Amino acid sequence: MNNPTRCQLLAETEYLIRRGGYAAFSYAHLAEKIGITKASIHYHFPTKQRLAEEVAELAMSRFVEALAKIEAAHPDAASRLQKYGELFLDGFEEQLRPLCCALASELAALPPSMHAKVRAYFDLHLEWLTRIIESGRLAGALCWKGDAARLASLILTTLEGGSLVGRAKQSRSDVLAGFAQVLELARG
Repeated sequence: MNNPTRCQLLAETEYLIRRGGYAAFSYAHLAEKIGITKASIHYHFPTKQRLAEEVAELAMSRFVEALAKIEAAHPDAASRLQKYGELFLDGFEEQLRPLCCALASELAALPPSMHAKVRAYFDLHLEWLTRIIESGRLAGALCWKGDAARLASLILTTLEGGSLVGRAKQSRSDVLAGFAQVLELARG
């Protein structure tokens, strides 16, 4: 059963993490924003750590669904990679960073349990990218001569960095500029 307050807390927490970071929000922020008491938040999420863990789990679940939709709607590797890259524009107008990027940028401030969640989130990206790149090479759509996992890493790091640069410059095109060059190299 989905509890509306719980869902609202998860959504607002994700927004706050993507906007300002894990260390920059508190239960007081959430209580004020949602209009409930801090005690009510503690009822749903006894600790900030548990709340952040559930935000990450929910985001990863949504991400898996988004990747499945990309695969279902786009038959070739190049278009799948292009649509994957466009995911990094999500929240651009609101100056929201990708959740992975927001969490990784303050890893030292996160509780140890969140370190594993952040790694798992990045691994999810890299495993999917590697699989799509391999299938693209087998189909002849991608001509990358190197290791697929290295190209996957290049794509992810280019998009993560591009998302920061693009947001800093307030330029949507800068988010995907480097990624477009990497895709061009991969196509041969």
